[in-house]
Amino acid sequence: MPSQYSVDIPFTTNLNQQNFKLVELPSELLALLESDDKPTLTVTSSPSSSGAPGNALLNTGTKSYQMRQKNTSNPIMLLKPSSTGPTETDDPATFIPESSVCTIAKIEDTIELILQDLETAERAPPKINKWHEKFAKGRAGTK
Repeated sequence: MPSQYSVDIPFTTNLNQQNFKLVELPSELLALLESDDKPTLTVTSSPSSSGAPGNALLNTGTKSYQMRQKNTSNPIMLLKPSSTGPTETDDPATFIPESSVCTIAKIEDTIELILQDLETAERAPPKINKWHEKFAKGRAGTK
């Protein structure tokens, strides 16, 4: 009779989720951060125009990156190793903890960095229509 082995890893979630933002680093910025001559990074705001708020800019001293938030269709879960504890039915004296994993954060959006040239960084970026703005414009004439 064949035997089947089953290895289960208990999976839990922490009720007190931590807040994280992941930043997608361009390869040239990653290389700069890993080099011996590490830059000082600053976050500033681009000038606003015609009532629209400015954008966040990440500055390295020599280059500037526009920071944009991107939503992901599949959330990213940050996990940490943990172990199970005894329940009411377990004998604490003989209980052997089992390895498990626990979610500490669920990330549904990331920060994208877009390299800005000096001329683009100084002037306000063009407005980008979002899908809900386009939808609202199309629906305005159907009432």
